[in-house]
Amino acid sequence: MDAWEESFLRKIVELDTNSDEKKNYEECAEIIREYCEEAGLKVEVFDSRHDGKPQPNIVATLDAGAKTTALLCTHYDVVPAGDTDAWKKPPFKLTIEEGKAYGRGASDNKGNIVACVSAAKELLKRNSSNINWKLLISPNEEIGGGWGIDYLINGPPRIRGDVGLVIDSSPDYVSIGASGVVSGTIIVYGKQGHAGYPFAFTNAIHLSLPLLSAMLDYVDLRRKVTSNYPAPPGSPHQNLWGRFSMTMYQSGSKSNIIPGKAEITFDCRLIPEEDPKDVMKEIEEFLERAKQETGVDAEVTFKMNVHGWGSDPKNKFIQEFHEAVKKAAGPDIPIAADLGGNDGHFFTEVGIPTACYGTLADDNNYHGLDEFMRLEDFEKVKQALITLSEKCE
Repeated sequence: MDAWEESFLRKIVELDTNSDEKKNYEECAEIIREYCEEAGLKVEVFDSRHDGKPQPNIVATLDAGAKTTALLCTHYDVVPAGDTDAWKKPPFKLTIEEGKAYGRGASDNKGNIVACVSAAKELLKRNSSNINWKLLISPNEEIGGGWGIDYLINGPPRIRGDVGLVIDSSPDYVSIGASGVVSGTIIVYGKQGHAGYPFAFTNAIHLSLPLLSAMLDYVDLRRKVTSNYPAPPGSPHQNLWGRFSMTMYQSGSKSNIIPGKAEITFDCRLIPEEDPKDVMKEIEEFLERAKQETGVDAEVTFKMNVHGWGSDPKNKFIQEFHEAVKKAAGPDIPIAADLGGNDGHFFTEVGIPTACYGTLADDNNYHGLDEFMRLEDFEKVKQALITLSEKCE
């Protein structure tokens, strides 16, 4: 990483752009705009302002006068740092040690922004790109992309291209798909009252236990759902599979009150071939049977449903990108699909074949404490993009 790249990364990592508070978005977008223009890119900013807060989306263009335009998708919003005192390295200060760059967003996804802009800078310096670029740098990815990539693709800007690259994935494989997600909450109802009179009331926590046990059977059911897309290296299954996890439990307000309600939040991961609406119906039907078996009064509400996606591995562009990554990262880099989700579905939904690559190694602690990016992975991403652009027809 040269001094220009390090300066760029340092300035944007130092800004807390967490998706919960949505702060510092304008400041971060302005820094990104300045560095994109320094690199020689033409920059447009589209603000999808929502709930009274700015949501600047940057579109940085490399016009090579080519027939093919690639859309490169990145994001500058991050997840909250959590307990900052528990970090060994300060989350909002870039620390570079022993070939690693530490800081919230260093890997997910600010390091990838810098890698893309730096690759474009080098291509413009050489005047060597055989494809046009539109680098899409957005907020909102960590919460669904509605005012980010979704806005750029389906909103007034209506950005289009021939191929898509989501630079927000692993350095260990080229992804050609991602999981969908359905999330929500199961609410168990009891009757609130004084804890000294438990016989007179109905404890929602107690009621929830048999229902929780019944939902574990749904975990097993989802595990048997299998995709045609290969799973990432190191996965417990050869192909992508369905997953269901109960992730949060909330009930009660005081030690001497029998709780009248318990809430079980869940995250269900879909294979690319599944329709979220079908899975939502399946969850409703499974819960209804569990209620009948346990006699528990409960209902489910859904918070998020996002379709998974997949592209044809035989697509010419995807094959060319795979070859470029293998040249940059090694000949054994496989093709797989992501266990998580990403913004690639916004591209494939409008017919744009898409692949993913990036610096998000499994041990990078992105979304955790002491997030970091390996500098060698940064170089792999940068060189893969340069190679693709110079070799692609």
